[in-house]
Amino acid sequence: MNPLADGQWHRMHPATPLLRGGAVLVAIAAIVFANLRERLIDWVARVPDRTREGDPIDAIVQHGWVLWALLGVLVLIAVIIVWYRVTWQMMQFRVTGDAVELKSGVLNRQNRQARLDRIQGVNVHRTLFARVFGAARLEIVVAGHDANLNLQYLASSAAEELRREILGLAGSKRAAHVGSAASGLDTPASPAIRSAGAAGAGAEYLVRSRAEEFVAPADLHPDFAPASIVKVHPGRLIGSLILSPFTIVLIAIVVWLVVEVARGNYFLLVAVIPSVFGMFTGYSRRFSRLARYTISGSSDGVRVGYGLLSTSSETIPTGRIHAVEVVQPLLWRPFGWWAIRIARAGRARQRGQAENASTVLPVGSLEDVGRVLPLLLPASDRTALLALVDATARYSRTARLFSQPPRAAAWLHPFSWRRVGYAYVGDTLALRAGVIHRTLAFVPLARVQSVAIKQGPIRRMLGLVRLAVHVVDVRIRPRLSVIGTAAGVELYDQLARSAVMLASRDARS
Repeated sequence: MNPLADGQWHRMHPATPLLRGGAVLVAIAAIVFANLRERLIDWVARVPDRTREGDPIDAIVQHGWVLWALLGVLVLIAVIIVWYRVTWQMMQFRVTGDAVELKSGVLNRQNRQARLDRIQGVNVHRTLFARVFGAARLEIVVAGHDANLNLQYLASSAAEELRREILGLAGSKRAAHVGSAASGLDTPASPAIRSAGAAGAGAEYLVRSRAEEFVAPADLHPDFAPASIVKVHPGRLIGSLILSPFTIVLIAIVVWLVVEVARGNYFLLVAVIPSVFGMFTGYSRRFSRLARYTISGSSDGVRVGYGLLSTSSETIPTGRIHAVEVVQPLLWRPFGWWAIRIARAGRARQRGQAENASTVLPVGSLEDVGRVLPLLLPASDRTALLALVDATARYSRTARLFSQPPRAAAWLHPFSWRRVGYAYVGDTLALRAGVIHRTLAFVPLARVQSVAIKQGPIRRMLGLVRLAVHVVDVRIRPRLSVIGTAAGVELYDQLARSAVMLASRDARS
């Protein structure tokens, strides 16, 4: 049994005050640097001292408040350190046979619980700064807005082991539906509160463990999950980022900038170049986030790890996957590359993250898609899934695996109407669309939230309707833009009946 899941209260990693308060200290340093920036530039360029109107530094120097200002900054830093130290002492968690509990707060005390039978996933996130201290944030995913429980921070190895323990308890709790998965855990808390940090084992061990953590993949513990079934080569990842619509916009801006500078409009360099550098920074951020991607199956669900500097490792229960979308942009087509993303329940909208969609394959070949799809849709036949993806890439008039709208649809979509259609793979609906940007969406019928059909005056004259299947994520929108009226109504009735019947019989929801 994991010592952190013994039903007693535990504190977070000893480095938690520094990790949580570090952002505030960085913000203070940024403010100080912003006010001293021009002085530093003048000092490097050996510019004589000059007075700046409204400069607070000049006002402090003129009034002789330098020592007081430094003292104020030191006092502020000390207050921040003491505050986060006190919050660390007041933050405790425990894992019982019924729930994961978290107590926090100094002035406003909070006691939050995540019931084991409502837990939908447990993720491990490691920022670059946290990895220096061998710490990680454990995110317990629960259905509901702002309902997730964050244990920040734990030792990296302890976080991974505790994730495995919580997922095991949650699975047992849902399977039993009664009582506690382990009644012996729900014991009174001991007066002694232990720390969840790593035990000291000498300087040599600490240095070696920190070095191993930085070179290891995002999923640090291969003993808990099999090896990744897909290897995303860095060159392929870089190529996929370059061959994106964003690159076309960037090239257009650079060409326009060169033309304008050739005409003598040098002021545009000052106005536009920072934005161009910002775009290149976006490339590096995305590469850093998607590098070292791993995906594998486990008894708890699909394991996904990613990240170069800051890493994340997530476990996605297959029962929480509401839709799977396979996409192929136009520029990827010559290389046969595809990407896969999913819509899943239980992603709380925090810190401005409005989307629930998650990339589970940033870029891969058709063979890679054939390895990943069965993990996400285990109830569907792998051969049938791959055949539909292949049919999406290679349209054939003779081997039609998808339905096809009537020829009147060419009036609304002259180039893509033959590419619109649907098919069934067991209890999963597949919807195909797109000529330039190919998409293939798989929706398990038990996960359908609602179905809608619409018909405007033009579609009414052409004998067409539009059908939409609603899932939990608004970014993935499975739909048929054109379908015959009779076929659309029939499909609507089939989906409505099947969704209700399968959802009532589904034990994973």
